[in-house]
Amino acid sequence: MAHNNPHYDPGWAGFFLALLGIAGCLIAFTGLAVTIALLRVGGRKTWGNYVIGPAILVIGLAIIAVGFQLL
Repeated sequence: MAHNNPHYDPGWAGFFLALLGIAGCLIAFTGLAVTIALLRVGGRKTWGNYVIGPAILVIGLAIIAVGFQLL
């Protein structure tokens, strides 16, 4: 965010947004791993096998977008 005050102290905002982005990366990686694992499971597959992993992945990608876009 641009400020007119040259002595503006952004504080810890950048650190916590970067931390949020890294946490989003971990969540997205977990969603990808769950998606692959559930697709590889043998036997009868229900709708949950196709929805749970991608839902976690989308949540992780949304957190990444918020964390890294606002830096």
